Amino acid sequence: MFWIAGGKLADPTPREGALCVDGGTIAAKADAAAPGASAIDASGLILVPALIDAHVHLSVAGDPALVSREETRRGVAAVLDLGAPERMLPLRHPPLSICFSGPLLTAPGGYPTRSWGANGEGLELTTAEEARAAVRRLGQKGASFVKLAFDPGFPLLAPRVASAAAHEAHRLGLLVAAHALDTGSVRQALDAGADVLAHTPRDPLPADLLARMKGRWVISTLRAFSVPAERLRALHAAGARVAYGTDLGNENSAPGIDAGELQQLASAGVDFLAAATSSAAALLGLPGVGSLEVGASASLLAVRSLAPDDLAHPEWVMIDGRMAA
Repeated sequence: MFWIAGGKLADPTPREGALCVDGGTIAAKADAAAPGASAIDASGLILVPALIDAHVHLSVAGDPALVSREETRRGVAAVLDLGAPERMLPLRHPPLSICFSGPLLTAPGGYPTRSWGANGEGLELTTAEEARAAVRRLGQKGASFVKLAFDPGFPLLAPRVASAAAHEAHRLGLLVAAHALDTGSVRQALDAGADVLAHTPRDPLPADLLARMKGRWVISTLRAFSVPAERLRALHAAGARVAYGTDLGNENSAPGIDAGELQQLASAGVDFLAAATSSAAALLGLPGVGSLEVGASASLLAVRSLAPDDLAHPEWVMIDGRMAA
């Protein structure tokens, strides 16, 4: 058992305080460490929860074990992998917490099987029964999401096939994410039953689609596709819930915290720290990360300020009560 004292807690507004860590979890919060207790000096620093990236492709970014290790070293405690080949499931690379969907469910010849996903990142489906069977299989392998692909540059899932996959996912308690970057694809995704847009769409969405997004999720990935922040601002204003995501594995991405993505979230009027901590934890169904509450994992960053650049370059990182090396 030890304390981290002398600094401030982002709770969410920074205030003076100390955390007691025991067995990898936050055991207590106080104004100061207990007298005589072993303590890490955090003077001049702010403690924030380690971040959560709600859209990554570990196997596209490199060796998943090595990428996972680098993620935690650079301040990411948990991720949602939205496109790993089925043969790699389940994804387990502790101490990184990994939720996953497995491959994108797509039509024969559909996205991404004829582009970056030719090595199993896409699973081609023709019939509703194939879709239901695939979802059951992925669920048995530990998936908590399924991901549907809608890209008009390639063959598209038949509506009955997409709907069958989504219905089966919901029956099993899984969330349905969708790759949908244009207006038509977003409409198809919502019609099929998607809960989550895996990217902020490039297109400005019409009022009817914005209204349908109220209470649903959108994962930012603004930098990955050079999407204007105004697109996310409109979704956020319409009541969509927002989670931070980088699309790690895409061009110009690297393991760790993306200051540019956080800044884009701020430009969209989104609380970027919440989007990358408590909101992302809610989306992933991981109540033990993304907060400084008693009982949460002691996965923390010590930073000079809450500015995106300082968050992306923490003074030190702790994951499950251990300093990341």
